[in-house]
Amino acid sequence: MEIHERIKKIREDLFKGSNSEFARSIDEKPNTTSNWISGNRKIGLEVIEKILARLPQINASWLLTEEGPMMKVDADKEEPYLITKAGVKYFQLANGKYLMRVPFVPIKAYGKYIDDYRDAEFSGSLDEYNFIVDQIGHGKYMAFEIKGDSMDDDTRKSLANGDIVLGRELGSEHWRDKLRTNEYPNWIIVLDNTILCKQIINQDVEKGTITCHSLNTSPEYSDFELSFNDIRQMFNIIQRVSNMM
Repeated sequence: MEIHERIKKIREDLFKGSNSEFARSIDEKPNTTSNWISGNRKIGLEVIEKILARLPQINASWLLTEEGPMMKVDADKEEPYLITKAGVKYFQLANGKYLMRVPFVPIKAYGKYIDDYRDAEFSGSLDEYNFIVDQIGHGKYMAFEIKGDSMDDDTRKSLANGDIVLGRELGSEHWRDKLRTNEYPNWIIVLDNTILCKQIINQDVEKGTITCHSLNTSPEYSDFELSFNDIRQMFNIIQRVSNMM
């Protein structure tokens, strides 16, 4: 069974064959899901991640490799392969990869996160989001929903409104080192009153500032400077799940 046939089986078994219901459940356009299933549209890792994130009862190993049952026996009782000190959960997949489960901050929770991000109890109350990764990481990871169109330039590099990104926190003790902006151009930056998604195009180590850049070329999104003194957290973005596919 090919990957598009397994996705079709999900639609048939869970949604009684309704393409519109399946599309709605994963927040996708019906014509896009129809093209996946017909084989007319490429099904990449982002598609698989989105299905697994929105339908956590689906067995990731089955969707990826057809190994095991389609449905998890009990998604809530599944034992992680590893839980890191930062609380990130890893589930081993049959193809040598891992399903990584991290706390998720949707747009509607931005304000609450800014107020309470230091509170371990609050972090434990957040919803979780799944990503497929090649290896285990031992840092602090979070998923964020992108707000607005400042990073949307209608190219494949875009980070559009509603996209979900996986971020790895860079501790404040490393901010005055040279940031690895060539390797990680896109960042989540938590301030006192908002959460930004920007590229960092310049860093002044002596002044302790960074220059933030938006992909959208509209004049309202011009470059601006931020002092490290005004930043609460920084996450380099290492993966994205597109809302538009």
